[in-house]
Amino acid sequence: MEDYLNLVPVRNEKVELRKVEGRYYLLIPMDSKLDFLARKLHGDYRRIELDEIGAYTWELCDGRRTVREIGKALRARFGNEVEPLYERLVTFLIKLRKRYLVEFKRLDEIV
Repeated sequence: MEDYLNLVPVRNEKVELRKVEGRYYLLIPMDSKLDFLARKLHGDYRRIELDEIGAYTWELCDGRRTVREIGKALRARFGNEVEPLYERLVTFLIKLRKRYLVEFKRLDEIV
């Protein structure tokens, strides 16, 4: 866990956060040739629905803040609602990474 706190999550620039009718969605372009059928059925984007905490976390993944700093911002805005904070935050970010929505960089890799 401690290893992740000093990493900097960086959003995939192709993915967009959009609020539609009070709900937050990550819009992931389906631009692979293998997505042809999915595009025909569902449109040009895959959508992942986020709650307000997830959407705010996404916005904080700006390539400058560490996981620790993102956690502090979440705690300041949402209080005890985000507890257990770092366990939930790291789990969420790892899930995003597995879907290629964020990548982790070390502080010394940030320009």
